[in-house]
Parts: sequence; C-alpha cells; structure tokens
Amino acid sequence: MRKITTVRPYITFAAIIVYTVVAGVLVIVAGLFDYKGRMYDLISRVWSNAILYTAGIKVTIEGLDNVDRNTPHIFMSNHLSHLDTAAFIAKIPFRIRFFAKKELLRVPVFGQALYMSRHIIIDRKNTEKAKKSISDAKERIRRYGLSVLVFPEGTRSTTGKLGEFKKGGFVLAIEAGIPIVPIAVKGSLELLPAHTLLVRSGRIRINIGRPIAAADYTRDTKQALMGKVRAEIERLGLQSG
Repeated sequence: MRKITTVRPYITFAAIIVYTVVAGVLVIVAGLFDYKGRMYDLISRVWSNAILYTAGIKVTIEGLDNVDRNTPHIFMSNHLSHLDTAAFIAKIPFRIRFFAKKELLRVPVFGQALYMSRHIIIDRKNTEKAKKSISDAKERIRRYGLSVLVFPEGTRSTTGKLGEFKKGGFVLAIEAGIPIVPIAVKGSLELLPAHTLLVRSGRIRINIGRPIAAADYTRDTKQALMGKVRAEIERLGLQSG
C-alpha cells in the first residue's frame, strides 16, 4: 500500500464532507417538489465530478456504445470502493438509482437525501419488505425511465475478487423484463481501500459489456442468469487494463 506523503488526501476528505452535506441538503429540498428526481440527477452528477476532481482521480470508460441510451437498463458491477458510486454517476449518462441498504437511512443528511431521491431501499432482514421494494422499483423504472445500478455482491470486496451474488437485482431484471448490463470497475480499491477514509489520486477504469436479455429467464432459471452475468463481469475485468 502506498504511503500518503501529501496533504491532498486530507483536503479531499474535508471537501467530501462539505460536498456531501451541501448536495444532500439540496436533494432533500428539491425532493419536496421534484418528484421525478430531475434535480437529483443534476446535483448528484455535480457532486460526483467535484469529488473526483478534488481527489485528482481520472475515470476512463469503455463500452458505452454497447448500450442504448434511450432504454432503461439494470447495470451490474463488481464493487471495490465507495469511489465506484461517484465514478458511475459521473461517467454513465443515464438516470441511475441504486439498491441501498436500509441502514444507510440512518446516516444524517445522506440518509434523508437517499430517501428523497427515490433510490431503492432494501430491508435484507424482512423478506416481505424486500419484495415490495422490488415491486416499487419496477413501477419507478416504468414511470420515470430510470435505470438501476446494482452491486450484486451486496458489499465491497476487500481482495478485488468477486464475492457471492445476491438475487434481488436479478429478480427485478427478470420481472421487469429489463436487460442487464455487466460492468467491471478497476483501480478504485487502491485509491480508497476499505480501512481508510483518505482518498488517493489515480485512475479508475470502467468497462461496460453488452446487455444480457433478462426476459429470456424466469425465477426458476435465475441461477443461470446470475452465472452468465458473473462470468461476463470477470471477463470484462480482465480486459480493463
């Protein structure tokens, strides 16, 4: 692990707190009247780009031409760092919402902003509420033309290797008949490991694959879909430099 020898990571840490509080307040206020979440789309993109710029992080992205920008998709990616979210929001030109753990709602300002911006809140301890969240997600996708970003591992990897996949995002894709777009992200683990809050400068690479038709699968065959998506994310990871 590289030793931090400049003050930039500390400046970045302080700036992220300020950016997040300001953006969170703006999202909460906007959410009171902007039910479609258009203001959130703008605010979140500014927030993400500000963090990346302040930290000295460049994001390169390949494969955007694989995806129809006029159609909702469910993006599925490996998950290495909190920076993954900022990189995706900044560089993927879709109206994206996330699967988020219910516990995140407890975080001051951030949690309220998460709720007001209509992300998909999942209660992993309550099966019935989790099912309702997926049903609500289908309605939001249909009504507002949203795409969804899912980290199927459910948490960050500390080793860079893919963990076990959770089924929620796949059930949503199958029931809504929305294609899954596999993504591999690389570089973010080294810039913000799990054990620190200090962000290093560097480069994040995003490699986007071709959509996989979830409508070709059912709940009974979702394991096959999960295996196919997993294999594609691994393949893309090997191509991402």
